[in-house]
Amino acid sequence: MLNKLADIFSPQNRRLITLKTVLHGEQELLLDSFTGREALSELFTYELELLAQDAHIELKSLIGTPAQLQIELADGGVRFIDGCISRFSMVSSDGGLCRYSATLSPWLWLLSQRQDSRIFQEKTVEGILRAVFAAYGSVASFELRLFDELKPHSYITQYFESDLDFVLRLLEHEGLFFYFEHNADGHSLVITDRSQELAELPEQPRIRYHRASVTEPEDAITQWSVHRQLQSTRISLQTNDYKQPANAMPVSMVSLNRQGDVPPLEIYDRTQPYSHRDYVAGETLLRRRIEAHEGSGKGFTGASNCRSLRAGFTFELTQHFDHDLGAREERCFLLLSVEDQGRNNYLSTKPAEYSNTFSCIRRTIPFRPTLTVPRPVISGPLTAVVVG
Repeated sequence: MLNKLADIFSPQNRRLITLKTVLHGEQELLLDSFTGREALSELFTYELELLAQDAHIELKSLIGTPAQLQIELADGGVRFIDGCISRFSMVSSDGGLCRYSATLSPWLWLLSQRQDSRIFQEKTVEGILRAVFAAYGSVASFELRLFDELKPHSYITQYFESDLDFVLRLLEHEGLFFYFEHNADGHSLVITDRSQELAELPEQPRIRYHRASVTEPEDAITQWSVHRQLQSTRISLQTNDYKQPANAMPVSMVSLNRQGDVPPLEIYDRTQPYSHRDYVAGETLLRRRIEAHEGSGKGFTGASNCRSLRAGFTFELTQHFDHDLGAREERCFLLLSVEDQGRNNYLSTKPAEYSNTFSCIRRTIPFRPTLTVPRPVISGPLTAVVVG
């Protein structure tokens, strides 16, 4: 038994998935299995099942510390999943081997633990984001890859909401989305505004479709399906402008989503006061809403054993009967979400395993985040002190 445990924790014992934490030696943690999800404009979360020789690891010694999964790819390369430990638990111990569990989260998750109220005047969303992220110091690794100019907002309020809810609400309203990039040195938040400019998967830009019932030595997509959703055909917006109280600046736009013979179905909405200064700004705002709406009109889902799949990247599907005869742009897809799971074989004679399910849209379809974060509501009158 002791020899077997020594073999398990030997650094020369190569596995499909390895874990790096701040603990070493007798307290070293090994990854038994994991499940996780990442998606555009979502915080990734990975649940880790861990093994250790030490049953007395102090739980607070891991909380908030960096950790990294490393998955060996089919070509011998490595996929990195980097984050920080936001939860750490001791599950059980049999006297020889102890089981722990942990949650791996991005640095952006830290924003959910801080709440504030403040006002920003005549600032762009980029300026506001930089001001919010500044409170998190060097932990806040981010990059804005913007193709369109951001207009300043006359008055933006964070009102008794977490920094995370405030940031997500701002990004959704501005039509900006985000994903994370990982490497051996850490992970970085990438905020952008044009999904058609996202890069191909560097490790596997072209992926074969191959049924699960057929033996396939290379990573491949084993299941593929398509769906359509009946949607509204028009969206109309109005706002309140305190500078022009008689002008609600209505804007209306028809969806470009071709759905067949469906009746006219309109969404009418009154946006937050002063949401757009003029008709041009109103049309820009509405176009973002329409694109977010249209993005769910048609989509694709699948399953694979491709260890390199991750949200925010594109790929070309090959050897699929429904796509090979069309133009190349018709078989290039943007990954919206990936849910993956993997297991090592420390305590089993079976081979290590990895699989995932994913959702995507055609690369030519613009992606915008939907409005999911509610705006805070003032429950009653506010008091103040006149200072001038």
